[in-house]
Amino acid sequence: MNEVIDRKPNCRSYLRKRYDARRSIHRRVPWKGFTLFAVNAVAIAFLVFDRPLGQAVTSLSPPLVSIAGDVTDIGRLVWILVGLSTILATGYFVRRRLWKVRRRFRLVYLGQMTAYVGLSVLFASVISNLLKFALGRARPLLYDQEGIFSFSPFTTDFLHQSFPSGHSSNIGALFMALALLFPRFRLGFIGIGLWLGATRVIIGVHYPSDVAAGLALGGWLAFATSILFARFGLVFSIGRDGWPTPRLSRVL
Repeated sequence: MNEVIDRKPNCRSYLRKRYDARRSIHRRVPWKGFTLFAVNAVAIAFLVFDRPLGQAVTSLSPPLVSIAGDVTDIGRLVWILVGLSTILATGYFVRRRLWKVRRRFRLVYLGQMTAYVGLSVLFASVISNLLKFALGRARPLLYDQEGIFSFSPFTTDFLHQSFPSGHSSNIGALFMALALLFPRFRLGFIGIGLWLGATRVIIGVHYPSDVAAGLALGGWLAFATSILFARFGLVFSIGRDGWPTPRLSRVL
């Protein structure tokens, strides 16, 4: 007597099937236009704004610097990941107590959204820190001694890890991800991200070009990750125009 053994598909084969099912509607990531815009924005900030801001940062209003110092750590990787992990853990334990399929499904989808945001920020953090190490640009704290054109590649010295801003990369990824997930509040998220990035300049640890590069890098990685998720049918779907569209109707 032959026994039929039902084997549940593993995660890898499950994702592979979802990817293959959407292969015909995959679209290349439109990186050329974004790269051109980002490079020009960073170059303008580097050539026009870095020097005057490097000279003026010590004369900024103390209350402004104090407020910026209080809120700037929102961009720390550890705080972002702790917040996302808390959401995931809460969703997991609540899901186990639910018996209605619809509610359980919503929490699964919430977990996918949280994973998307977390991966976006993690990718941004890893790449920005590798670039910091490879380039070794001097921070504004050394402006009087070294100016804006000082680079010491492959150094672990904190004072030579200015470009790009790691906090700004995390902020760019976080708020771009939120803007993609909740397009109704997109302008608000973008505005908050810009102001949080500016705090790195206000407290004197980064030049404007560092922040511009960090925000652009983080925002781009969040967008690219959304396209990757859409190719697997997770969190996002591919719209008629080929762009990722949030599947928020499943949560509402």
